[in-house]
Amino acid sequence: MPINPMSICPRSICLVLLLPIILVACETTDGSPPVTGAQAPSTQTRPETVPFVPALPIEGPNIWPGGKLSLPHMQGRDAVRIALLLPFSAKSSSLREQSNSMLDAAQMAVIESGDLRLILIPKDTGGTQRGASEAARSAIADGADIFVGPLLSRAVSGAAVEAKRANVPIIAFSTDITVAGNGVYLMNFLPENEVKRIVDYAASQGHNNFALLRGKGRYGERVEFAMSNQTFANGGMLTDIAVYPGEDGQKNTPIAELAHATEREEMLDVWREAGGVGDPALDPEFEFELPYTAVLIAESGLRLQSLAPLLPYFDVDPRKTQFLGTGQWFDERLNREPALSGGWFAGPAKYSMDVFKASFDRYFSEQPKRLAPLVYDAVGVAAAISEISDDGEVIIRLDKLENRQGFSGATGLFRFSADGLAEHSLSVYKMRKGKFEVIDPAPVQFELEGF
Repeated sequence: MPINPMSICPRSICLVLLLPIILVACETTDGSPPVTGAQAPSTQTRPETVPFVPALPIEGPNIWPGGKLSLPHMQGRDAVRIALLLPFSAKSSSLREQSNSMLDAAQMAVIESGDLRLILIPKDTGGTQRGASEAARSAIADGADIFVGPLLSRAVSGAAVEAKRANVPIIAFSTDITVAGNGVYLMNFLPENEVKRIVDYAASQGHNNFALLRGKGRYGERVEFAMSNQTFANGGMLTDIAVYPGEDGQKNTPIAELAHATEREEMLDVWREAGGVGDPALDPEFEFELPYTAVLIAESGLRLQSLAPLLPYFDVDPRKTQFLGTGQWFDERLNREPALSGGWFAGPAKYSMDVFKASFDRYFSEQPKRLAPLVYDAVGVAAAISEISDDGEVIIRLDKLENRQGFSGATGLFRFSADGLAEHSLSVYKMRKGKFEVIDPAPVQFELEGF
């Protein structure tokens, strides 16, 4: 059975009354005022926003030996300092909103862990490489034992340089696998993991030949590479690949090619010349079959909603051809798109995510942003792998972090490999009647061989 060393699955809300949130603010990298956030929330409504406890002076009675930052109520108590590096002052409003939601989730993880050792130190990276470097140096000066974040790959690179010098491990949220390793662990769902899950499931349901519709860019390239490997591993083929440009209005041509529209029209011409009339689909003499039985659409959000209807328009019938997706389809707004009805996709374990969302709503009276459950789990992991020696030294156990049995949290079962990448146990969902239906639950334990 998988171990759950974090004990981070949401528990009774009464913990809020027992454990005040432990937060320390530091100045932003651009000199702006400290980020503000919530103290321990009530059980029903989101509390008023108040400033964090100010950073303490370099010298004084509340400073731990070696200049480590502490709090008055922590005097005489061993502490594990978790620096939360996020772009609170990024130019992008969506990044700022994402960061604030992640901060809320990090606070919730501290509360629900019941771990009295934890001090959460938010640091603003500004979303830049330089800002992340400065935030990392500041966190190290405050005695940070482990970093959670940053968010963007350039910021991870900036923080990693400082972290490596100080021998501080990082659990970050970039999907850029080139920044992983050497003490940097990526918490995110990776497209390779998602593609493997959905292709394996589709193959188990009798699909051997696949098509791929993807955009230009690194994400699409990674999906294509993973899909080529996985279809081959299942004894099948990736018969068609259509790559559409990023600009709107230029998607018809690649989708028409994916639908073999020219070949279909040529066959129609032959059928008509032979005297065919009426609907060719009803004529047994006219048989046009695509070389694949399932197509994966590697897209999300509004762009997915604009792409999906084009496939039936070009006669890729979702009643005959199974539509597939990655974790980017785990967006309830997509349930309103008729062309995706019946589609399959891989996503996080439903039960644990539902529990997390319900708990988050009870704390903050709102729904979490997309990355909030990931930071919740990352903080839980940071607490689980931290030990304090008899002489008060914090030891981060990377052997525990790379435990092959994994961890269980808001995102379900997951584990880290030695190269710093996360593997998540995923469910397979079907879009049906305005909701996500689990058609193949996430495995409850990992295979230990070959990892």
